[in-house]
Amino acid sequence: MIGVRFSLPAPTYLKGKPLGRVFIEPAMQRTGINRTNLVGVLAYLIRTKQAKDQGDALNRLESGEFDGVDFEDLIITSYQVNKPETVEQKDKEE
Repeated sequence: MIGVRFSLPAPTYLKGKPLGRVFIEPAMQRTGINRTNLVGVLAYLIRTKQAKDQGDALNRLESGEFDGVDFEDLIITSYQVNKPETVEQKDKEE
């Protein structure tokens, strides 16, 4: 059926939670993280399985679940790669 009209507006809540309404400003204000670093923090939380998706990570940041965590140090250490030390071998002929 093309052009179906619904008598009621689309639902905005499901089981008491809003649908698709996630704003980053409250999370930024609560944590003090700027917009650029927030992307890295969200990726870190998802990569470490502390959040299911971006919306879940933002909601957890906004609720204060991660208060007192220094995200900048965590992000830096998560991106660090330990490079093996090169050992110089001397020629045995010398």
